[in-house]
Amino acid sequence: MILLIFIALDNLTQLSGILGFISISIAWLYGLIVLFKYIKTKERMLFYFFLAVIFTVSPWYPSGLGYIYWLITHEEIIYPVYVLLGTIGIPIALIAWLQIYMPTLHRKQNRIVTLTTICLSLAFYIYVFVFLFAFGDPVDNFIGIKRSAIDIDYKGFVLGFLALSLLISTITGYEFSIASLKVEDNPVLKWKGRFLILSFNFFAIGAIGDGFFTLTPITLIIFRTFLVLANTFYYIGFILPKWMKKILHLE
Repeated sequence: MILLIFIALDNLTQLSGILGFISISIAWLYGLIVLFKYIKTKERMLFYFFLAVIFTVSPWYPSGLGYIYWLITHEEIIYPVYVLLGTIGIPIALIAWLQIYMPTLHRKQNRIVTLTTICLSLAFYIYVFVFLFAFGDPVDNFIGIKRSAIDIDYKGFVLGFLALSLLISTITGYEFSIASLKVEDNPVLKWKGRFLILSFNFFAIGAIGDGFFTLTPITLIIFRTFLVLANTFYYIGFILPKWMKKILHLE
């Protein structure tokens, strides 16, 4: 039966699903490590970081989870569930990241930026739910056109919101990283800044390449590898675990 499933999916779709599942699994691994650390310390920033880690990769949930679902049921995830899996976490990731970034560098503007982001996120949710459910059948031209059983090309405000979130995250991530590099006499913060710059670079390249370019097996592997590296450097840059400190001779 598994052979029949593989026949039903072309090689590129299979590769996309496998790499998608690997990407989200690694993100959840890092996220759970941070969550356990938050439970022990009760540091609010760690909880925001946990949300940012696990939901930043939500656009790849449908690909990875959709592939596993296909293997188990021989069917593809229904369109509304597919879309919600890939979109509902994006505003959460953006808000969580801004709750790390704004209080650290722009505390006075935190309230207005947070309220603005929440309003924009609510508009995004309303748009998605309206075009998914209000007209009986989903209006995929305003949400996204599936290019395979487990991949989709987003359209309209969904695509715009995803692009805006990526732009905001990249710009603020750069500023956050550079601020860490500028701290004098603190090698730990400087190394965190270096890893974070790598993270935001890899994520921007990987997300843009994955979402806006026609993919081949080679480019798909490259861009998904960039996403895994982005999550890894994001975790290291924010937490700088003890094993990395030992490698860098920081303790």
